[in-house]
Amino acid sequence: MIEDDKKPIRVLVNAPLGMDGITSMMVNIQTHIDRTKVNFDYLVIHDEKEPMEDRVLALGSRKMVASTDKVPSKILRRLARINEIRKVCKDNNIKIMHYNSDNASDVSNIVGARLGGVKYITIHSHNSWYGRSGMGTILASIILKPFMSCLCNTFWGCSESAARFLFPKSIIKSGNYQVIPNGIDLDKFDYDPEARMKIRQKLGIDGKFVIGHAGRFSQQKNHSFLIDVFKEVHSKDRNTVLLLFGEGELEDDIKNKVNSLNLSDSVRFCGTSTDMNLMYDAMDIFVLPSLFEGLPVVGVEAQASGLKCIFSDNITKEVDINGNNIFLSLDLPEDKWAEKILESKDTERKSGRTALSNAGYDINHTAEVVSEFYSKLSYVLQ
Repeated sequence: MIEDDKKPIRVLVNAPLGMDGITSMMVNIQTHIDRTKVNFDYLVIHDEKEPMEDRVLALGSRKMVASTDKVPSKILRRLARINEIRKVCKDNNIKIMHYNSDNASDVSNIVGARLGGVKYITIHSHNSWYGRSGMGTILASIILKPFMSCLCNTFWGCSESAARFLFPKSIIKSGNYQVIPNGIDLDKFDYDPEARMKIRQKLGIDGKFVIGHAGRFSQQKNHSFLIDVFKEVHSKDRNTVLLLFGEGELEDDIKNKVNSLNLSDSVRFCGTSTDMNLMYDAMDIFVLPSLFEGLPVVGVEAQASGLKCIFSDNITKEVDINGNNIFLSLDLPEDKWAEKILESKDTERKSGRTALSNAGYDINHTAEVVSEFYSKLSYVLQ
């Protein structure tokens, strides 16, 4: 029996505590649920202090570490992590897990959770392709995907394409999955003309045509291509600025490229920001040339702020919520991307909250769905 009915149902969420999209989404949900009924703990794989750590601890979360950083081989790290996750789940008596997944190789980590005593697992798909994952990851995914249906209880996707990419054919054919939109705080991200004026003055970009991008500096986000596109934009219109938000392993490489192209005065590396709503207000257009995505939260946020977005056509069309966006092939030359960006200079800016609310992207709706779902799992704890 449950020792104390007043204690919240605790759900272990795997998510790094950096400023990435998946973590931001889960913390956003956590902020909007009744945490006396359901609350999240976080499983991380690196033993280090991360930007979102203090925030989730303040929300009543626990941080649980399953690190294999000292294991030299990538293959051995994957195997060792199974045991580390097993120990974390067993030592903390974890019964419910929400597993955010990019590809089916993650099934090995789910095996660790099951061995550690986890009784109920929701797997939540956030990507629609392997991108530049190595052959080892792809091979592991092919081998492990069939086991997903017997190891997981519930199947959620951030988009239809993300669900179809990750889940076994048996799950897709049976319709035994659900698309849960990446809800955001529509009040927070609603377009504010007054805030736009103030933040542009503060950033020293008043009167500029501002191109924005937010994403981790990784191969997936395709920053190198974006810099080439901006070079073409800037050659056609010197009154342009590119704002880049995010951190990551390729940041120094991109900075070096910007320097080599003599674009340092026009490309701003802004790091992570807790005020992205204001940063979207400051932009004139949002560009996301990713190699692959599930359904990018930043694309939803940008549209809530009334921004026109230009996406690569590798990104699911489901992200086109307000019908005001452009999808371009990465096979097109950079100058064609530049033309489309500059053609959008006179696009009327208005709030996108109504369209997003009607499409189910209100965080209050998402939080209600998640909270009600886990509230019903009290029997798992008995």
